Amino acid sequence: MPRFHFHHTAVRLRFSALAITTLDLPTLQAASGFHPSQQPEVLRLTCAFLRKTGQLPRL
Repeated sequence: MPRFHFHHTAVRLRFSALAITTLDLPTLQAASGFHPSQQPEVLRLTCAFLRKTGQLPRL
């Protein structure tokens, strides 16, 4: 099983609920290309994923 499979699956479901399919880190970090009303949630979910997986300090 991949290292962050549980967290990845959970965040993918949350993004799917927002009809977001682009999950590459540069896009998610900038929240670019998303409707302005979605941008805060995209950033919140991205940061939460990075924090839970211990990857936030690496950025």
